[in-house]
Amino acid sequence: MEPAANAGTGHGRPAPFSAYTTPKLWNDPHISSQMLALHLAADETAASRPHRFIEASTSWIAAEFGLGRASRVLDLGCGPGLYANQLASRGTQVVGIDVSARSVRHARLTAQRDALPAEFREGNYLVDELGGGYDLACLIYEDYCALSPSQRTGLMVRVRKALNQGGAVLFDVTAARRFDAFRDGSVTERNLMGGFWSDRPYIGTCETWTYPELRLALERYTIRTDAGLTRQYWNWTHCLTRDDVLKELQSVPFDEIRFFGDLAGAEYDSSATTFAATAVRS
Repeated sequence: MEPAANAGTGHGRPAPFSAYTTPKLWNDPHISSQMLALHLAADETAASRPHRFIEASTSWIAAEFGLGRASRVLDLGCGPGLYANQLASRGTQVVGIDVSARSVRHARLTAQRDALPAEFREGNYLVDELGGGYDLACLIYEDYCALSPSQRTGLMVRVRKALNQGGAVLFDVTAARRFDAFRDGSVTERNLMGGFWSDRPYIGTCETWTYPELRLALERYTIRTDAGLTRQYWNWTHCLTRDDVLKELQSVPFDEIRFFGDLAGAEYDSSATTFAATAVRS
């Protein structure tokens, strides 16, 4: 996995990818409830795309990859099933995996309520069993760029093994242009982000470090409650070029690599802050 947390670089910054706290973040009872509410808000963009975009995206995905009732889709980091259950509503068989117990529970209950052919599992897609026999694997909402290069490569190797011959992987990417929006600095506030981080009063600090040589940014949140509890969450954003992604996919290897502007099939735009990639297991 990754180096030990708090490993230094000698320049006052943590070493790149020196801690991975995503599972801890998504299973905190208070934070996970906040995140689920953001997911379910139709026009909110802090946790997922607006719901109208998700509808357009799932329509494009189904058409682009020829998904039907015999198709099997793996949704990595499925959250509360916003994409998975829409694909399943078309008859496609979907397996969703997510580290958040709360999100998985919501996705599963929705699928059961609507009698959808969708199965949801709580797990860490970096290490847990993915299953096999899939025609498509999805990794949505720029999760690819929250991972280190070694995590990304390891995941793509495992995804390739889970796909049928001719199956495809689809994901969206934080583009290199986004790096310009990050600035080194620190902010400390009472109940930072309006109480998002705890249901008890707290002091929250967000420290931002940039790594220009990598086009990498770290936002590290330290939450200190009045009750004396301290927690820390590390949010990495690796801003990638199309060539970066191409090389990573070719190394797995994948073939027939294509790029789009988004997960609804828009044309690739080199000036945009996000893009999408697809690749095929030969």
